[in-house]
Amino acid sequence: MENHSEYNNSFISLIERHEKIIFSVCFFYANNRIPFEDIKQEVLISLFRGYSHFRHESSEATWVYRVCINTCLFSLRQQSKIKMLPLDEIPSIHFQNENDNEYREKIEWLYTLIGQLNPMDKALILMWLDELSYEDIAANMGIPRNTVASRLHRIKEKLSSIKEI
Repeated sequence: MENHSEYNNSFISLIERHEKIIFSVCFFYANNRIPFEDIKQEVLISLFRGYSHFRHESSEATWVYRVCINTCLFSLRQQSKIKMLPLDEIPSIHFQNENDNEYREKIEWLYTLIGQLNPMDKALILMWLDELSYEDIAANMGIPRNTVASRLHRIKEKLSSIKEI
């Protein structure tokens, strides 16, 4: 087993490689009851706790998506305060895009449109926006590929009609 410092460095590298996924998923699932910072912290805790159990049977991105989405959906279902973990147990992480106003404005615009979707449709469109294949989306969501294709088609039609209003 890796020592604590190697584990932390490896974990930080994973987060840096997939910060866009983490940031986007958290941003799309944050709401008035669960603010962005709280849901991001919950996701980071889940990733940190689960990282030692990641078996590399799927890509890192697929695993990160799965953990992020499952954590967000669980948090929404619980609608309670985020579980606390002492911050000194998790390495310090800073997102590159966190202070990029143009990036944040684009995400907020997308959030306005996507915020009207149900949680499962949000997950589908988010993975599609990140250019995951229908097969990867199907694997992440545990649904058939053809279901992904038809649901994404309906979601895109719905978003296009909202955009025109």
